[in-house]
Amino acid sequence: MEDDDGASAGGPVEAPEQWPDRNVLDGDLRQNESKDQMVYRNATAGDEIKFVPKAMNNSTLPENENERELVIYGRELMENTSAEMPDHVGNELSCGSCHGGSDRDMSQGLPGQDITMIPLVGTHADLPEWTNRRDRMRDTRQRLMGCFDRSMNSQDSENGTPAYDSREMQAMEAYMQWLSEGVPVKGQPYWSHLNKAEGEERVPVQEVNPVRGAELYLQNCASCHGADGQGVEGQGTALWGPDSFNDGAGMGRIYTSSAFIREAMPYGAPHTVSDWRDVQDIAGFMNGHDRPEFVGKEKDWPVTGPPEEAVYYERNQEELGYEMNPMKKKLELAGIPTGTEELSEDDIPDDVDRYDQPLREESI
Repeated sequence: MEDDDGASAGGPVEAPEQWPDRNVLDGDLRQNESKDQMVYRNATAGDEIKFVPKAMNNSTLPENENERELVIYGRELMENTSAEMPDHVGNELSCGSCHGGSDRDMSQGLPGQDITMIPLVGTHADLPEWTNRRDRMRDTRQRLMGCFDRSMNSQDSENGTPAYDSREMQAMEAYMQWLSEGVPVKGQPYWSHLNKAEGEERVPVQEVNPVRGAELYLQNCASCHGADGQGVEGQGTALWGPDSFNDGAGMGRIYTSSAFIREAMPYGAPHTVSDWRDVQDIAGFMNGHDRPEFVGKEKDWPVTGPPEEAVYYERNQEELGYEMNPMKKKLELAGIPTGTEELSEDDIPDDVDRYDQPLREESI
């Protein structure tokens, strides 16, 4: 792999002698939660691997100067991805939007180290891995490139997804590797995956009620993400529309996004909405809206087919018996806007419970 010497623009920064002190949380954070002793994931899984936040300073960074610079640069890129890499990001999202920024005490000033979001600690140790979505193995950089493709909608940026061997990809991989030090290879720590609804808690997709989700959205989400879902500066990102993730992203799936809503939202106060039915209805509302179309998503899951929760995929819509996204259909049947118009209480119909039904045969 050839080295890339063109790192002057937005290149590596020097590490301070000591990063600011943070509130260090020792031991197993799942057993010492500060918010009502909430258990966010299976508390008994992975007990041999503890989540111990690390700090970034001269004693923890690599001794090799080149590797050290890459780790520091990777931190900056993952914290401020859309600002540092505007030519490769088609919206205003950054890695920290889903994986946690550096502003929480428990993060030690490091993106991807917030255990209440989707932490990246240990992710590098689990890669490479098999992905059914593309029917192949993927390594750390390929997974990062997938995030650019889908969550950060790089197809609508000036230069598209950064190249596999670019300095930026090397830097983000180096940061993820450094962040995962101490986690055994394929250790699968208990914080590494979202805890999705299972069994009786999982609502069949055709019975998810996005109309009720609209009501819940106004009550719990609009203050940060806007009544129009386009985000509020300094508070929350766009959840649909041209500045959000595209329809090939993981957050465009009902059970995935509902798990994230339950476990990570509102930012800094997870489990505010803890009822599984509620978060699945909110996810249905969010994913009943228009968003950028991921070019090539018809090639996803070539062997297994898309999972039931992937409501933006035509193959799945047909299998569920719909001619369109079932969440969007229910919203349109209720007269609720699915673009970037503002949602108001007046938009919520009186017969909300009606939309618990599949309503496949109803005409808009």
